Amino acid sequence: MATLTPEPLLRPVIHAGTGLCSLLLAVLPAAGALACAGLGVVAGWVVIPLTVERRLRRPRERYLGGLRTYPLAVLGVVLLLPPAEAAAAWGILAVGDAAAAVVGTRVRSSPVLGHPKATWAGSGALVGAGTLASFALAAAVGAIARAANVVEPGPIPSLGACAAAALAAALVDLFPWRPDDNLPIAAAAAGALHLLGGAA
Repeated sequence: MATLTPEPLLRPVIHAGTGLCSLLLAVLPAAGALACAGLGVVAGWVVIPLTVERRLRRPRERYLGGLRTYPLAVLGVVLLLPPAEAAAAWGILAVGDAAAAVVGTRVRSSPVLGHPKATWAGSGALVGAGTLASFALAAAVGAIARAANVVEPGPIPSLGACAAAALAAALVDLFPWRPDDNLPIAAAAAGALHLLGGAA
């Protein structure tokens, strides 16, 4: 296996790290949360292209790729879901998708049902890491919100609901989406979490 260098890992590290921003949903009123998500869109569409895009862009990646769809996906979950569920969906998108990219490209594994890109290792990483991040972030947002008493976090998804949402995201990720998989992954996770609510 080739020696890993920081550069190929920079994008998934940033992708996953931004999920920590979901903790702000515990203390920001709806308008503030939407404003912060909007700032994320500005960062993805203006700041990153002017600064580090050349270091983050994948070979042959389209202009409307993951660097620009990721903040739109985050804006969508923040707009449509209560804080704890939004944090859970964001965790799957941020950590689960990043884990799938890292593990899928660095761990030798057979493709999922002959899929040209997805491997069992990568999809398993999406489900495993996505579930844990989703549950941890949702629980943290719930606990912080109750302590701060500024916002109502809404239903706190159970570990089972987070696992189901991560599995839904992994299944959706098997389809060839254009321009990128961020929006479908976020939509699948958000839809599953909303349908299951706090159910186990």
